[in-house]
Amino acid sequence: MYVTDVETTRRIDQRAMTEYSIPGILLMDNAALAVKRHLDLEKDYFVIVCGTGNNGGDGLALSLKLKNLGKEVDVFLASENKKPEGDAGVFYEIVMKSGISLEIISDEDQLWSFIEALKDADVVVDALLGTGIKGDVSPLYAAVIDSMNDFAPKIISVDIPSGLSADTGMPMPVAVIAHRTVTFETIKKGLISYSALPYVGKLAVEPIGIPETLLQEEIKPVYFTDHHEAEKLIPERELTGHKNHYGRVLVVAGSRGFTGAAMLSSEAALATGSGLVTLCSYDETMQILVPRLTEIMSLDEENLEEGVGKADIVAFGPGLGNSEETFQLLLRVIKTLQEEGKSDSTLVIDADGLNALEGRTEILKPLCFNVVLTPHPGEMARLTGKSVKEIEDDRMGTAKRFAQEHDVIVVLKGYRTVVTDGRTVNINSTGSSAMAQGGMGDVLTGIIASLSGQGLSSYEAAILGTFIHGCIGDQLALERYSVKASEIIENIPFYMKKLLEKSKG
Repeated sequence: MYVTDVETTRRIDQRAMTEYSIPGILLMDNAALAVKRHLDLEKDYFVIVCGTGNNGGDGLALSLKLKNLGKEVDVFLASENKKPEGDAGVFYEIVMKSGISLEIISDEDQLWSFIEALKDADVVVDALLGTGIKGDVSPLYAAVIDSMNDFAPKIISVDIPSGLSADTGMPMPVAVIAHRTVTFETIKKGLISYSALPYVGKLAVEPIGIPETLLQEEIKPVYFTDHHEAEKLIPERELTGHKNHYGRVLVVAGSRGFTGAAMLSSEAALATGSGLVTLCSYDETMQILVPRLTEIMSLDEENLEEGVGKADIVAFGPGLGNSEETFQLLLRVIKTLQEEGKSDSTLVIDADGLNALEGRTEILKPLCFNVVLTPHPGEMARLTGKSVKEIEDDRMGTAKRFAQEHDVIVVLKGYRTVVTDGRTVNINSTGSSAMAQGGMGDVLTGIIASLSGQGLSSYEAAILGTFIHGCIGDQLALERYSVKASEIIENIPFYMKKLLEKSKG
């Protein structure tokens, strides 16, 4: 699925009508059909709240369809001094002649009948304001929105919750709190921002007849990773494959007090399908870890260069400790990969590996091999010198700029994890707060490292790994309050098998 900003969305609609000769009223009618698919048609009484623009036109078109189904429909049109025009005006005239109840709200004194209707309604459709709002909503619209929000569980928003900025996801300064939002063709950038979360509810994306060729021509490379994308990426194991076909992963991780991080990363790489996984750490750490290793090989830190030389993929950082010693270990890994000219290798850096890079990120750009960084917002703040709030306010932009400037792949973790190589951006659709426990990032590091050694590019591995990690968490969260990192590992082979079977149809 595509992600677009307001300007791109407007341009797509305009080109669809002018260059592809698609009538605007057809797009509006298709939008109404799309919203209808998400309505509970077992319900009887529908209140549709419209503005005078195209979003209101979608609502007016929907009222006709519900009327034809025999539903009780009341339309409330919020307007201080004008009627709908253009395509929306066509549907307005039809509604006025069809016998549907339409009441105009032109000032706040008229809200009493509107509020009574909201109380009685089974479903409230928000078609007040669309993606084109500029500046704060008017006092009248703000009052209408406030009245609607008293009945938030009933609300389904058309394209975007009214009052929400389609670019930033910020209320302007108020916005409808929807139970569900049905948006058209593309996900508007603001809908997946953190600030939009309280307003959007369940998000659905529906086609309304925009040609795919037009979407591809106009849309910047920003995508929403869903099951279909993941199914395309899942690697299939060859009938004659053996352990050397599926990657040698070296995990450099762990220190006294943080041995769990090393185990989680290593076991995640193994569960994801790596042919050989070796764990390298300090001598005192290995004395603790070796008795726990069965399928995973071990290597002392003194032999780090040897391990790097044999590995296809290196995962670096979990549990190493935030110290100068960690940075020196990282330099040893980088030097070995550079000297051996391993341009096909991937170095995945997480946790203390990222902390060691604070103020030293200039060492990344000249590297001859692929680098994947997996920071959470706090680590990203340290890497960029920005505040966590600045990171959260512009997750896509921050990650993309850093990836572009340093020629790396960035996996900015959190709700709607951002994966970018500086040119393309993928927004992950999986994961939940049930996974908010220590060790989750260590598992993700192991998954990405493993997939990087199984025929996927580093970028594809980051996209698929993030999706798998979150999707397993989502499935487990259906039956439990919280999910442990070790439970993600246990379920990796089973989920990957299901994903592979789906990819085959």
